[in-house]
Amino acid sequence: MKVNEIRVWALSESLGGEWRISGQNWSRINTVLVRITTEDGLTGVGETNLRTAPRAGLATIRDHLASSVIGRDSRDIEGIWWSMFRRGRPRGHTRGFYLKAMSGIDMALWDLDARRRNEPLWRSLRGVGEPQVPVYASAVRIFDRVEEAVAKAEAFVDAGHTTVKVMVAGRERAYDLAVLRAIRERFGESVELCIDANSSYETNEAVRFAKAAEDIDLLFFEEPVPPDNLRGYRRLRAVSHVGLAAGQSEFTVFGAQPLLAEGLIDIFQPNAGRVGGPTGVRYMQHAALPHSIRFSGHVGASSVVNGLAALHLAAAAPERTAAEYWEEDSPLIDIAEAAYPPVTDGHVQLGDAPGLGVELDESRLDAMAIESVTIDANSQTYSQ
Repeated sequence: MKVNEIRVWALSESLGGEWRISGQNWSRINTVLVRITTEDGLTGVGETNLRTAPRAGLATIRDHLASSVIGRDSRDIEGIWWSMFRRGRPRGHTRGFYLKAMSGIDMALWDLDARRRNEPLWRSLRGVGEPQVPVYASAVRIFDRVEEAVAKAEAFVDAGHTTVKVMVAGRERAYDLAVLRAIRERFGESVELCIDANSSYETNEAVRFAKAAEDIDLLFFEEPVPPDNLRGYRRLRAVSHVGLAAGQSEFTVFGAQPLLAEGLIDIFQPNAGRVGGPTGVRYMQHAALPHSIRFSGHVGASSVVNGLAALHLAAAAPERTAAEYWEEDSPLIDIAEAAYPPVTDGHVQLGDAPGLGVELDESRLDAMAIESVTIDANSQTYSQ
């Protein structure tokens, strides 16, 4: 049962073009995948959702976190989580790269444990256990013409979606409003619309946009302002009726407390690839309960590993709304012998395959990796 090996791949692949989202242009997609193996030969896989610097995640696992994992009983998932977290906490490592690196390890341990039990992760989490999960299509990006954005939304609806997310704040306000109104005109009330600014607005801009979009009837406004701009969330709450969503840029239940305790959001979006894996997400799910704030599994531009983790966590959540379902073509979708379940009437049905249901295509990972490492008890460590 003891962990005897950690394999880590830092991945980076060209998108073959450019994705324009709120305040950012991407030409590459990056992440870190983790495989943990025990002495009895069981394995589990996880993802460290590091879009900006994948080798930083690999180095953090190799040079620091691995010493809290190698030789430990793989069933002690929460104990390992706290061992990793406590080592970083006094040094201020409670956000960012450190928590993201923890996420890949924790997710792999949960996947391994579910495989040992021969159960899907949604069952092994011992949560609510509702494997039919409502989802939303992510996302209608920023285009040159309004018609291109409407065509993307139509493709999502044709694929079975009833809720569609649209990126805003990447161009002028008039373009964003024209896209939203054109999609609303095309589908009427048969499709729910939500928007995501990726923290790109400052307070006054966010307020002006929310007021201008009131007639469009939005399901939620995701990350309208930077995550530490609580004043902005307070002002939006005071002047707009649109639901507010956030949480992907918070990394611990401690950091999320102001958003939750003050009731500044309606939908909570922790990402398992960033917040310390399923363990971190479960802490956040339960912290939101007393405030009647619903959970939405967040994934963003991840591989299929983190994408499936979001759906499994949504199936275990006590109070939930639609989970993010990544619909964009991406080189990271095809790195495993697994696929997102199909969408029917805005829902997916999770199956009974053990764990996340993912088998990594390791030859493909080796070819894609900009760096990879295998860590065991004999590996040099610089951790202290």
